[in-house]
Formats: sequence, C-alpha cells, structure tokens
Amino acid sequence: MRDEGEHEESTAVREPGSEVSGEARSPTLALTLHQLRLFWTLAHSRSLTQAAKQLGITQPALSQALAKLEKLLGHRLVDRRASKLELTDAGRFLLERAGRLLAEADALESGLQAYKAGLRGRVSVGALASVARTLLPLAFEQARLKVPDLAVDVHELAPQEAIEGLYGRTLEVAVVSETAVASDHLPFARIPLREDGYALAVPAHLALDGLVEPEAELPEEARLVLERTIEFNFGTLHAERIAEWYRRVLPSARTVARVRSYETALAMVEAGLGVALVPELTAQLAGRMLFEVKLYAVPTMERRLVALVPSHRRQIEPLRTFLDALVIAARRLKLVPVASPPPFVIARSGP
Repeated sequence: MRDEGEHEESTAVREPGSEVSGEARSPTLALTLHQLRLFWTLAHSRSLTQAAKQLGITQPALSQALAKLEKLLGHRLVDRRASKLELTDAGRFLLERAGRLLAEADALESGLQAYKAGLRGRVSVGALASVARTLLPLAFEQARLKVPDLAVDVHELAPQEAIEGLYGRTLEVAVVSETAVASDHLPFARIPLREDGYALAVPAHLALDGLVEPEAELPEEARLVLERTIEFNFGTLHAERIAEWYRRVLPSARTVARVRSYETALAMVEAGLGVALVPELTAQLAGRMLFEVKLYAVPTMERRLVALVPSHRRQIEPLRTFLDALVIAARRLKLVPVASPPPFVIARSGP
C-alpha cells in the first residue's frame, strides 16, 4: 500500500501532553502514513537538506510538510535553532511510536503483495557490484528454498548511496562495508555477514615474492609499475585508510587513476597500468579469478561486510527469510587463495 498522497492513508496517534495555544484538544489525531514516513526520515537525518534529498523532494516542500504536521499535532517536533536538527520531547515520543506503526504498515504491504502478480514477496537490496554478483545470487537461491516465488530488486550502489536508499525507503536492506561509512550514527540494525582480507593486486607479470627492498631489487620498469597506484574512490574513511597504507608500505607511490568500481581498478591493473589495493572478494567469482592479475595478501587490513536494515522491518517476511539467507550464503562463500604477503609488505605494514 503505497502512499501516493497525504490523504489516502491515516492512522490514529494519541496526543502527547498539552497542546500549543489556540489549538483545540482532541483525544486522537488522524495522521497519514505519508506524514509518518516523512517524519521518520527527517528524524534520522542531520539536516532538512539531507532528508529532502533522501526523500526525493525539495527542501521547501519538506519544511511545509513538517510545519503542517506540527500544526496538526499542536506540538513542535524539531528544534531548528540548534546547529543540527534535534527532536523535541514530543518529536521523540512520535518517533518511537512511528516506528511501530510503520512496521505494521510495511507488514500489511508485504502481505498484500502476495495477491499481486502472483508474487509471495519482493525484497529491494542495495550493494556494491562485487558484492551483488558474488553474495546475492547465493542468498537468493537459499531464500527461494523457503519462499519459492520470491523476487528481488538489486541496486548496484556505493555504500553511502545504499544508506540513503534506506533512509528514503527505496531499499529494504543495504549490504555495505562497515569501514566504508561513518557508522556511529546509523539508526539501522546491523547483521554481520563476513570478513574478507585486502590484497595488493599487481599485473600478472610482476613478481613480488621474496622482495625485501623492492625499490632496489626490482628492474626499473617493474618498479615504476609498482609505484603507480589505482585508487577506488568511495568515501573519505576508505580513502584515508588506503592512503595511510601506501605511505607506510610504498612511500614513493603516486596515484595515476581514481575509479568508482573495483572492477575498473582491476581491469587497469590487468592492463599493466599500475597496482591497486582491493578486497579479495572483488577479483573472483564462484571460486575462479575474474582478472589476470596476481593477488598478494595484505596483513592488518580487512573488510567487514554487514547488512543494514531498518529495525522495525527486520522481522517482516519475506525480508526476514532473505536476511537469514544472506548470513548462510556469506558463511558458505569460498574464496580463491591469494599469495602470501612479500617480506617488505609484512615489515612495513606495522602491528
């Protein structure tokens, strides 16, 4: 049941406390699900601008919707005088109950989908392309054992884009790397999936085995390749982490390309244009390598994959079954072994 307009769906919420002067007291107030969904997204955003972007509307439209909701309830819900959005006591009261009501509405919507197009359920997932191609097929296969008519909508997105999809309610689950996002403020349930180590991807002809001082031991042409780096450009935290590794391990390296997918980075490595730090999972599929490159393990670095899902939707079917399947698929996923780290990588990586 989609909320196309504010007047199509409504629910009753009891008024919390005294009312604003001039507003008549009412034992119950009719709120639309559309209003509750706007408020839920706004309450979990840092600003009106961010919330409007996640909702796909303009900031003035969101401001008007908030003002209308506050007038209806007779209470200020958000303190706009602070440097960032902060909920008032009434806002926190509404947020707690809005989560419960939206969970019930989502459950009803999921149930009604059973009678539409012959589907028993549909799940919308956002993930990086490398995760989507390796983990999601296994999870989909596992989930269909319990929900044979399950359908999935897969969106290949950067981590931050996937999180915005959760806020805007265009996604039900996002599979992301915990280290790729600033995660301390995220209001979503986290389901750990698996860890995969990072590897230094180098052209197939470049052998680093046994090297202690690559700057002195490699021929000049090979050394120049090693010092050209191709960086995956998603997120400040990720970029800082990778830059620090290069400063310690390959201090003479310089960035020759910045890309927005691991696949592009690995294709450039395969072509002999440079080297790249990548999660092991990105270079392989179903136990086979996808690129003609060599992978050397990188100690002290790993990627923790998690599934993020709104807490109030976690137990709703078929999402619950799909989340369980994700966990099973992540545990069963097999990776191609990579080469041991060269001595210089071990020595320079630090504790």
